[in-house]
Amino acid sequence: MRVRGGQNIFGFTVGILMLDTQFPRIPGDMGNATTFAFPVLYHRVRGASPERVVRQGQQELLPSFIEGARSLEREGVRAISTNCGFLAMFQSEVAAAVSIPVFTSSLMLVPLVHRMLPPGKAVGIMTVDASSLRPPISRGQASARTFPR
Repeated sequence: MRVRGGQNIFGFTVGILMLDTQFPRIPGDMGNATTFAFPVLYHRVRGASPERVVRQGQQELLPSFIEGARSLEREGVRAISTNCGFLAMFQSEVAAAVSIPVFTSSLMLVPLVHRMLPPGKAVGIMTVDASSLRPPISRGQASARTFPR
């Protein structure tokens, strides 16, 4: 391995954009670093409450998530994820803002998983608030849909 300067901290492969919450994060939760067998670097997006992201789908938060992703990239992470599947609505914009892979939600895998299933089987999705799932308001947002085989 070749070591180069330019950063304050090293050794983080994955960066995680976190909603602005304050509740216990048990092992297995993305917000608990012991969940991972490798070091992760967190960036809390201030003001991005579950209410604003999940129930209101506030586009005004997009610049904060983009800046968070850029900050994680500057710190040297090689990929970025998030702790909230509803951030799929920002996938295109956040991915375009950085030069490393971005996976805003495990929902990005639904088309792949769907294609792997035998005929007649479906992908199940568990969500914190099904009533907040709705068609996209603008281009780039995720929506519930059926994926072709």
